[in-house]
Amino acid sequence: MLKRLLFVLLLYVIMRNLMYVFNMDLFHVGSLSQLFLINVYGLRFDVSIILLTNILFSALYLIPLGKLYSNILNKIIDILYFAVNSIAIIVNLSDIIYFRFTLKRTTAEFINMFTDDGGMLALIPTVLVDFWYISLIGIIMIYALYRFAKYTSDFTANNNIVYKFSWKFIIPILLVASLTTLGIRGGFQLRPLSIIHAIKYVEHENVPLVLNTTFSLVRTINKKPLHEKSYFSNKELSYIINTEHNYSMKGDYRKLNIVVIIMESMSKEHSAFLNPNLKGKGFTPFLDSLMQHSFVCMQAYANGRKSIEGIPATLASFPTLFNGALISSQYSSNNINSLASLLAKKNYSSSFYHGGNNGTMGFDNFTKSIGFQNYYGRKEYDNDDDYDGKWGIFDHKFFQYFLESLNQKKQPFFASIFSLSAHHPYTLPKGFENKFPKGKLPIQECIAYSDYSLRQFFNNAKQEPWFNTTLFVITADHTSEIADKDYSNSAGKYAIPIVYYMPLDSLVGEYYNTTQQIDIMPSILDYINFDEDFYSFGNSVFSNSEIKESISYNNGVYQYINGNSISSFAGALDSIIDIDKIDNYKILKSPLNKNAEINSEQRIKAIIQKYNYDIIHDRMNVDDE
Repeated sequence: MLKRLLFVLLLYVIMRNLMYVFNMDLFHVGSLSQLFLINVYGLRFDVSIILLTNILFSALYLIPLGKLYSNILNKIIDILYFAVNSIAIIVNLSDIIYFRFTLKRTTAEFINMFTDDGGMLALIPTVLVDFWYISLIGIIMIYALYRFAKYTSDFTANNNIVYKFSWKFIIPILLVASLTTLGIRGGFQLRPLSIIHAIKYVEHENVPLVLNTTFSLVRTINKKPLHEKSYFSNKELSYIINTEHNYSMKGDYRKLNIVVIIMESMSKEHSAFLNPNLKGKGFTPFLDSLMQHSFVCMQAYANGRKSIEGIPATLASFPTLFNGALISSQYSSNNINSLASLLAKKNYSSSFYHGGNNGTMGFDNFTKSIGFQNYYGRKEYDNDDDYDGKWGIFDHKFFQYFLESLNQKKQPFFASIFSLSAHHPYTLPKGFENKFPKGKLPIQECIAYSDYSLRQFFNNAKQEPWFNTTLFVITADHTSEIADKDYSNSAGKYAIPIVYYMPLDSLVGEYYNTTQQIDIMPSILDYINFDEDFYSFGNSVFSNSEIKESISYNNGVYQYINGNSISSFAGALDSIIDIDKIDNYKILKSPLNKNAEINSEQRIKAIIQKYNYDIIHDRMNVDDE
């Protein structure tokens, strides 16, 4: 038993180092000695989960079964050992690739996403082929596990031993059981080992390297993501943070059409306009040209690392500040106001467009729950001649469908489209091969194709009568894999474009204050002088009196950006664990900083307290306050 468990531990150590080797640009490891220490710290988490997942296998070894012990039982022990640890190998190796997109070890909410979205299951063969080297490593490791299980199989070697119960077994059994329990809980500390304990050993960028995926998955199953906090009294809290907004004093209400375009994985780093060092050789030439006539947010950030987090943030001003996602969490039925529900009060129609398979990541049900009247997906498009074979309808076709649908809408309308094609396996339609520039990563060619699709939409839309009375907002759902090392830092990993474009208006310029996805909803409502109360954690970029900030959550750590300051706050420790400066990241450095820095820790705690209370008690709507 001990030999087998130690062999599994060796495999975990190997997989940790493979995680580093294949993603070293995403970690901050300065030397081999630091990497060695990370491996030592990681043993605590490895031992904990190995003992937990192998507990039945170990129990069958330890319990004196007497004559019940047989060749059949020995086979059961072998199968348990092999099956449980093969699954562990698969999930840990799979995370080597998935980590590039989420920057965290996979947690239990992924199980809900995976089971709810049949399209993800269909992608498995493609992923296995595209990342064949990880598949090959997995086959080798599982085969090694099988050979070691066969080599250490007990029954034939111990066939003549008489297993007879004796009281002398009690003490060693209790001793081993006690040590196993201690190992599973990770030591003598008051609370069992959890994900947040990793932050005690390393800076938060390296937390995923200390952890392993099996630990992250198991430790987050059936775990309540949020607990109420009481950092401040209600009076103090209301002074620090205000989530109720009303822009009626700005002027007369403007009944404009609203179109929010969410581009899959279109990070800031792909734009030449936002990165002068690219000297015009970016991957978004159309968006760059549009920015010259737009109000462009130069220091904008996503509130999450996944589409399932980006959609609620952009359309409902709802950040995901817990392990999981609103759409697949226990809070998915909460009453949350959104652009759709709020604009409905002004007789807007509302429609959400996504060319993916209906049901993908629960977008259809979510958009309905926040007030969208119509949903248009692959099913409604109803022409699989334009299907990419994996995710849905190619962008240039679906954007044309989007335009044709808008032409049939009664004004004023609110519509949002979420593009699709800049997504693994990065398939281009026939006839578009070698038409776009290829970058350091395969996704960049698809980013250029999606930008082309956007160009076609605008070229045709500007001929329509509704175009000049429409406010367009263009952003990304989240960042992509990082191609430029200048973006491989705590701020750059969330840097996206946010662009406000209003034809025939003076809405032009470069905005250098900090902003985020959840600011999009209040900014739109501020721009049209929306004259009713609404609930939002975001703030308008058009209001000088509101705080300019960005907040996100990953690996148990809240990242808060305000002006030139980046603060990392560990929720379980209730304290700031790191403070950095935007100036340290030359690509993100702002030539202008209008926003005075505030007490970051006080602001973070206020956001957490307000957020946790309101979502637990379903108070994310002014009608509920």
